Amino acid sequence: MRKLVRNALVTGATAAAAVALAAAPASADAGWIITPEGDFTAVSTDSKLTNGSATLQCAKVTAKGQVFSSDSNHVGNITSSTWENCTGPFGLTFGVQQVGVWTINANNPNSSGGIDGEIGNITANISGPLCTATVTGKAHGTYDNAGTLTINEPAGGDLVVTSASCLGVLNPGDRPSFTATFAVSPAFVATPA
Repeated sequence: MRKLVRNALVTGATAAAAVALAAAPASADAGWIITPEGDFTAVSTDSKLTNGSATLQCAKVTAKGQVFSSDSNHVGNITSSTWENCTGPFGLTFGVQQVGVWTINANNPNSSGGIDGEIGNITANISGPLCTATVTGKAHGTYDNAGTLTINEPAGGDLVVTSASCLGVLNPGDRPSFTATFAVSPAFVATPA
Protein backbone atom coordinates (compact mmCIF):
# COMPACT_ATOMS: atom_id res chain seq x y z
CA MET A 1 0.00 0.00 0.00
CA ARG A 2 2.80 2.42 0.92
CA LYS A 3 4.58 1.62 -2.34
CA LEU A 4 1.39 2.30 -4.29
CA VAL A 5 0.90 5.66 -2.57
CA ARG A 6 4.57 6.57 -3.08
CA ASN A 7 4.39 5.73 -6.78
CA ALA A 8 1.21 7.75 -7.15
CA LEU A 9 2.83 10.78 -5.49
CA VAL A 10 5.92 10.54 -7.71
CA THR A 11 3.78 10.22 -10.83
CA GLY A 12 1.65 13.20 -9.77
CA ALA A 13 4.69 15.38 -9.05
CA THR A 14 6.24 14.47 -12.39
CA ALA A 15 3.04 15.32 -14.24
CA ALA A 16 2.74 18.65 -12.40
CA ALA A 17 6.34 19.55 -13.28
CA ALA A 18 5.72 18.69 -16.92
CA VAL A 19 2.61 20.90 -17.02
CA ALA A 20 4.50 23.80 -15.40
CA LEU A 21 7.32 23.55 -17.91
CA ALA A 22 4.91 23.39 -20.83
CA ALA A 23 3.11 26.50 -19.57
CA ALA A 24 6.29 28.57 -19.23
CA PRO A 25 6.84 31.07 -22.11
CA ALA A 26 9.67 30.07 -24.39
CA SER A 27 11.19 33.54 -24.36
CA ALA A 28 11.79 33.36 -20.60
CA ASP A 29 14.41 30.63 -21.15
CA ALA A 30 15.63 31.18 -24.70
CA GLY A 31 16.39 34.90 -24.47
CA TRP A 32 16.43 37.58 -27.17
CA ILE A 33 18.57 38.73 -30.07
CA ILE A 34 18.91 42.53 -30.34
CA THR A 35 20.04 44.10 -33.62
CA PRO A 36 21.93 46.39 -33.46
CA GLU A 37 23.26 46.26 -29.92
CA GLY A 38 24.68 49.35 -28.25
CA ASP A 39 23.78 52.84 -27.08
CA PHE A 40 20.38 54.39 -27.71
CA THR A 41 18.52 57.62 -27.01
CA ALA A 42 14.74 57.72 -26.53
CA VAL A 43 12.75 60.96 -26.56
CA SER A 44 9.15 61.56 -25.48
CA THR A 45 7.14 64.77 -25.68
CA ASP A 46 3.89 63.47 -24.19
CA SER A 47 4.70 61.81 -20.85
CA LYS A 48 2.00 61.92 -18.17
CA LEU A 49 1.84 60.60 -14.61
CA THR A 50 -1.79 60.69 -13.46
CA ASN A 51 -3.09 60.08 -9.95
CA GLY A 52 -6.83 60.58 -9.66
CA SER A 53 -7.58 64.03 -11.05
CA ALA A 54 -3.98 65.26 -10.76
CA THR A 55 -1.54 65.00 -13.67
CA LEU A 56 2.20 65.62 -13.82
CA GLN A 57 3.30 66.10 -17.42
CA CYS A 58 6.68 66.88 -18.93
CA ALA A 59 7.34 68.72 -22.19
CA LYS A 60 10.31 66.46 -22.96
CA VAL A 61 11.85 63.32 -21.53
CA THR A 62 15.19 62.04 -22.83
CA ALA A 63 16.33 58.58 -21.78
CA LYS A 64 19.73 57.07 -22.59
CA GLY A 65 21.16 53.61 -22.17
CA GLN A 66 22.18 50.41 -23.92
CA VAL A 67 20.45 47.38 -25.42
CA PHE A 68 22.01 43.95 -25.84
CA SER A 69 21.25 40.36 -26.76
CA SER A 70 20.57 38.21 -23.75
CA ASP A 71 19.75 34.68 -22.63
CA SER A 72 17.06 36.15 -20.36
CA ASN A 73 14.32 38.79 -20.70
CA HIS A 74 16.71 41.54 -19.55
CA VAL A 75 17.78 43.16 -22.84
CA GLY A 76 18.86 46.64 -21.84
CA ASN A 77 19.34 49.38 -19.28
CA ILE A 78 18.29 52.99 -18.98
CA THR A 79 21.28 54.58 -17.29
CA SER A 80 20.14 58.22 -17.29
CA SER A 81 17.13 60.37 -18.07
CA THR A 82 16.31 64.07 -18.11
CA TRP A 83 12.81 65.42 -17.54
CA GLU A 84 12.24 68.95 -18.84
CA ASN A 85 9.55 71.55 -18.16
CA CYS A 86 7.41 69.34 -15.92
CA THR A 87 4.20 70.86 -14.58
CA GLY A 88 1.55 69.62 -12.19
CA PRO A 89 -1.68 70.81 -10.57
CA PHE A 90 -2.23 74.57 -10.56
CA GLY A 91 0.59 74.99 -13.06
CA LEU A 92 3.27 74.30 -10.46
CA THR A 93 6.64 73.16 -11.79
CA PHE A 94 8.25 69.92 -10.69
CA GLY A 95 11.57 68.17 -11.06
CA VAL A 96 11.92 64.45 -11.75
CA GLN A 97 15.14 62.56 -11.01
CA GLN A 98 15.95 59.00 -12.01
CA VAL A 99 17.52 56.95 -9.20
CA GLY A 100 19.73 54.01 -10.15
CA VAL A 101 19.66 52.02 -13.37
CA TRP A 102 16.27 51.08 -14.84
CA THR A 103 16.01 47.79 -16.71
CA ILE A 104 14.49 47.06 -20.11
CA ASN A 105 12.76 43.69 -20.21
CA ALA A 106 11.34 41.99 -23.31
CA ASN A 107 8.52 39.66 -22.31
CA ASN A 108 6.79 38.28 -25.41
CA PRO A 109 6.38 38.89 -29.15
CA ASN A 110 3.00 40.46 -29.96
CA SER A 111 0.60 40.10 -32.88
CA SER A 112 1.70 43.45 -34.37
CA GLY A 113 5.24 42.27 -35.05
CA GLY A 114 6.70 44.00 -32.02
CA ILE A 115 7.22 42.97 -28.42
CA ASP A 116 5.46 43.41 -25.11
CA GLY A 117 7.80 44.40 -22.32
CA GLU A 118 8.42 46.60 -19.35
CA ILE A 119 10.74 49.14 -17.80
CA GLY A 120 11.73 47.70 -14.43
CA ASN A 121 13.63 48.67 -11.30
CA ILE A 122 12.11 52.16 -11.49
CA THR A 123 12.78 54.63 -8.72
CA ALA A 124 11.99 58.28 -9.47
CA ASN A 125 12.06 61.24 -7.10
CA ILE A 126 9.55 64.02 -7.74
CA SER A 127 10.06 67.42 -6.14
CA GLY A 128 8.32 70.77 -6.35
CA PRO A 129 6.77 73.52 -4.23
CA LEU A 130 5.33 71.90 -1.09
CA CYS A 131 5.56 68.47 -2.71
CA THR A 132 8.10 65.64 -2.64
CA ALA A 133 7.42 62.02 -3.56
CA THR A 134 9.10 58.82 -4.66
CA VAL A 135 7.60 56.45 -7.21
CA THR A 136 8.92 52.90 -7.64
CA GLY A 137 8.07 49.75 -9.56
CA LYS A 138 7.74 48.98 -13.25
CA ALA A 139 5.86 50.28 -16.28
CA HIS A 140 4.55 48.04 -19.05
CA GLY A 141 4.44 48.86 -22.72
CA THR A 142 5.09 47.78 -26.28
CA TYR A 143 7.93 48.30 -28.74
CA ASP A 144 7.11 48.09 -32.46
CA ASN A 145 10.59 46.93 -33.57
CA ALA A 146 10.80 50.07 -35.71
CA GLY A 147 11.79 52.76 -33.21
CA THR A 148 8.59 53.51 -31.25
CA LEU A 149 8.25 52.57 -27.60
CA THR A 150 4.80 53.10 -26.08
CA ILE A 151 4.49 52.98 -22.29
CA ASN A 152 0.99 52.52 -20.89
CA GLU A 153 0.99 51.55 -17.22
CA PRO A 154 -2.59 51.72 -15.91
CA ALA A 155 -3.78 53.18 -12.64
CA GLY A 156 -3.70 50.52 -9.96
CA GLY A 157 -0.82 48.81 -11.74
CA ASP A 158 2.84 48.26 -10.89
CA LEU A 159 3.93 51.84 -10.19
CA VAL A 160 3.64 52.69 -6.50
CA VAL A 161 4.10 55.90 -4.53
CA THR A 162 6.36 54.69 -1.72
CA SER A 163 6.76 58.01 0.09
CA ALA A 164 5.10 61.40 -0.29
CA SER A 165 4.51 64.75 1.32
CA CYS A 166 2.46 66.37 -1.39
CA LEU A 167 -0.69 68.10 -0.09
CA GLY A 168 -2.69 64.94 -0.76
CA VAL A 169 -1.98 64.97 -4.49
CA LEU A 170 0.26 61.91 -4.06
CA ASN A 171 0.02 59.63 -1.05
CA PRO A 172 2.02 56.57 0.02
CA GLY A 173 0.43 53.49 -1.49
CA ASP A 174 -1.13 55.31 -4.45
CA ARG A 175 -0.72 53.53 -7.79
CA PRO A 176 -0.74 56.21 -10.53
CA SER A 177 -0.88 55.62 -14.26
CA PHE A 178 1.98 56.56 -16.58
CA THR A 179 1.81 57.02 -20.33
CA ALA A 180 4.45 58.12 -22.84
CA THR A 181 5.49 57.52 -26.43
CA PHE A 182 9.23 57.45 -27.09
CA ALA A 183 11.09 57.74 -30.39
CA VAL A 184 14.10 55.43 -30.05
CA SER A 185 17.31 56.11 -32.00
CA PRO A 186 18.83 54.11 -33.45
CA ALA A 187 15.86 51.81 -33.83
CA PHE A 188 16.62 48.21 -32.91
CA VAL A 189 14.89 44.91 -33.58
CA ALA A 190 14.26 42.34 -30.83
CA THR A 191 13.57 38.74 -31.84
CA PRO A 192 13.29 35.64 -29.64
CA ALA A 193 16.52 33.61 -29.63
